[in-house]
Amino acid sequence: VMCCFGLVMSSSISVIALQPLERMLSVVRERCTQIFKYTSNLKDDSSSGSDEESEYDDMEHDSEFVLLEKVVSKLAAIADLSATNQEPEVKADMNENEIMQLSWMQGAQVPAVNAGRASVAPKNFGKGGLEASETDHRPPRGLNALNSMPVAVMEALDTAHFNSLDLTKEVRCSVAAYLITDTSTQWSTWARSNVPQAQLLAFVVQMESNYTGNPFHNFAHAIDVEYMVYRYMDLIGAEQFLSETTQFSLLISAIGHDVGHTGVNNQYLIETSNELAVRYNDHSPLENMHCARLFQIISTPDTNVFSQIEKDLYKEMRKGMIDAILHTDVTKHNEMIKELGMLYQMNSETFDSLCPETAITSNTHISLISGMLLHGADVSNPVKPWSLCRRLAYLCMDEFFAQGDLEKAAGIPVQMLNDREKVNRPNAQIGFIEFFIAPMVMEMVHLFPPLHSLAEYLDENIRNWLEVWQQETNPAPDAVAKVAARVRKVADNMNLLAKTAQEHQSQFGE
Repeated sequence: VMCCFGLVMSSSISVIALQPLERMLSVVRERCTQIFKYTSNLKDDSSSGSDEESEYDDMEHDSEFVLLEKVVSKLAAIADLSATNQEPEVKADMNENEIMQLSWMQGAQVPAVNAGRASVAPKNFGKGGLEASETDHRPPRGLNALNSMPVAVMEALDTAHFNSLDLTKEVRCSVAAYLITDTSTQWSTWARSNVPQAQLLAFVVQMESNYTGNPFHNFAHAIDVEYMVYRYMDLIGAEQFLSETTQFSLLISAIGHDVGHTGVNNQYLIETSNELAVRYNDHSPLENMHCARLFQIISTPDTNVFSQIEKDLYKEMRKGMIDAILHTDVTKHNEMIKELGMLYQMNSETFDSLCPETAITSNTHISLISGMLLHGADVSNPVKPWSLCRRLAYLCMDEFFAQGDLEKAAGIPVQMLNDREKVNRPNAQIGFIEFFIAPMVMEMVHLFPPLHSLAEYLDENIRNWLEVWQQETNPAPDAVAKVAARVRKVADNMNLLAKTAQEHQSQFGE
């Protein structure tokens, strides 16, 4: 009787509990497999078919709970990104310099002043900032992409040590053209076939004449940004997922991304009711002006580098260029970081295995990566070798301080980071790296492990800024301890990031 009862109970338990549980786990296994197939976005060609089947056959034998744990972990990371506030928050123990950094990142409005204030235009601003210079845009006699460029400069373009600051105007123009027509790149074939050299050189010369003599936002900066876009695209193998026309457009955008810069920021233009702020309804007035000035120059026949391109393709390229340049506005930074993080979390296995082309498949992805390349190049000072990093940082702060002087002269509030009597340069750079640059480098290297040198330089540079801060200010021990802890956290994160990226590159690279 007991045996019969045991058999009946066993059968009943199997029907009531075990079989439904097995069916549920089977569904979980199937759905998990689909999720991993989706996020990995594996290639479907026949040569890799057998490897894929083997990989997922192995997965069938894994513990359902281990598989579920992996999926839940990925979904939790995605949910965390979605729920996270895009803006870093002010904390109780932050000092004045740190709060300044956060306010600058978030494009904080300065307090309103009397409604009757005058619009104060900086030097060389011109009429609304839109009229292109009337300088003769014919290239200097004998100028081409090579003959004005010293061998040392060409060699530096293949390293992280290229320095645009000390070059002559002619050499900068040559570098600008060379980066577009360099025969070692994929986009150069298209450019040489579709962009007449005379128009390219005339375009570069005209762009140079439309940059002003600001301490930082000048033509040397434009060439540096073009170089960094060129270098990023080379390191990550951008030809795998960006078309030749997109790569060409990014280089042209880099040359023109700050053309006509006034030496002051958007908030100054808004606060002074400047014509540009009025014209663009307070929405990224500088970036909108840069786009307009760039395409005004392109609209001239002698400088129209798109003259031989079909209308529909030109419209597509123009749209991408405008989108990329508008995303150099600092107020769009945190949103971009969040989107990059989401892209990585949805496709982490693909990016870790150095197969970005299987994840970057939509126009939205291409637009996001294009914006990342240009914006990342625009704010790349802290990821350069220390000597360049420090020099560029001081030039940028000089420009901020010059704006602060204008604000004092106009009787309007001095913006964060602009008061030369209050802001400490090294401490400001530590905050800039901690709150602004480190999160972006984190996502850029996650997506593209070959960019691990960015994390390595950032690790070195934030430590160097700590030393300079201590040498220049001789701060109290408790202040040193606090800042050193922040620096150590950033440096350690960058060190780990670089090592992990190098491991991925060693494992999956050619």
